[in-house]
Amino acid sequence: MKGPTVKSSLVTCVTVMALLAACSSDPVPVAKVHHRTHFSPTQQDAPDWPAEAFNEDKAKVQFAAAKSAADKADWAAARQAAEAGLAFWPVDVEGWETLIGACEAQGDEACLHYATFFHAKLLTLNGLPMRVATLSFQTVADNEIGAKVDNFTYDRKTLEMATRLWAFCGQRDAIRDRNAEPTETSFDEAYPYVPMLIVIGVGAGILTEIKSVAK
Repeated sequence: MKGPTVKSSLVTCVTVMALLAACSSDPVPVAKVHHRTHFSPTQQDAPDWPAEAFNEDKAKVQFAAAKSAADKADWAAARQAAEAGLAFWPVDVEGWETLIGACEAQGDEACLHYATFFHAKLLTLNGLPMRVATLSFQTVADNEIGAKVDNFTYDRKTLEMATRLWAFCGQRDAIRDRNAEPTETSFDEAYPYVPMLIVIGVGAGILTEIKSVAK
């Protein structure tokens, strides 16, 4: 018998979120994702980054160090390690959550906006084709420093990470064998831990932080 599909996992997550909202006096806040809606830009070739720039094993070492530092309330070390891990593997939602916690503990509003922006962006990619993820980050990277979308102003750090994610997703989209795989791989099939982390995020109060910076 086959295990639960990604679709059923996502439905379960949404159901759990609804139940959590019903048990609370306040509605579960929804992450505000900043994006353009008035047109779909033409997809461009992703930046030509070396494949070795992305290394999940090295990222895991950094994320483990970040969590250990966070447990000791060493937020400077936690932030440094989380950012190092995200440079190696920028789609790791838990890594972004660790960074959110460090930014909040340090009272760094700019860092908190940056971390919650990409955290929310990754959560919205569930069920969407990898090509859509590539285009989503291309759309952000195409902005100029100082450009404003909704209540978010793009700075250099945000655009550099968007370019990194564009390159990351573009590589994984390009290496697929389209002849052997007629159905395009979705983002959450490539990274199946994302849907479950939506529930974890609610329990940990992550979405509350996203709401506070999205006002």
